[in-house]
Amino acid sequence: MWNARRLLTIVVMTLLCAAASGVHAGGLDRSVTKSDLTVHFGVVPAENAQAVERGASAPADTQAGSASSYHLVVALFDKSSGKRVDNVIVTAKVIGPAHSAHKQTQVKPLQELRINDTVTYGNYFDMSWEGHYRIDLSIQRKDQTEPTRIRLAYDHRF
Repeated sequence: MWNARRLLTIVVMTLLCAAASGVHAGGLDRSVTKSDLTVHFGVVPAENAQAVERGASAPADTQAGSASSYHLVVALFDKSSGKRVDNVIVTAKVIGPAHSAHKQTQVKPLQELRINDTVTYGNYFDMSWEGHYRIDLSIQRKDQTEPTRIRLAYDHRF
């Protein structure tokens, strides 16, 4: 059991390190703070995310097998306390690069992913083209009447 937990921790840390490469929000920072939330995020190839999901409570996505499929993952924290925020509804609107002739907008709910006591939210998106992607998050907390809206910028390179 201890070895399985240690292996899972190593896999999650590897995923987080991979997620950090190539993401831009406020320079090299991979987080955005707005209102009372801090959002840390990353984008990884689908096959990397699937390795972590096998040991977590996350539903499978049929798009995950696509070569142009990438997994957006976000971790939410309360700005004042620093505690992880869970039990929320998160929706992501991913808008492809403006230069692309095939610019597309994808809107999907981010599914809760639990590994031990850690909660993140994520889903798969088609990112077939290099360039700057805009990611608009809508985060609905149960104690708020209006969702918090946060914009992220992601510079996608192959």
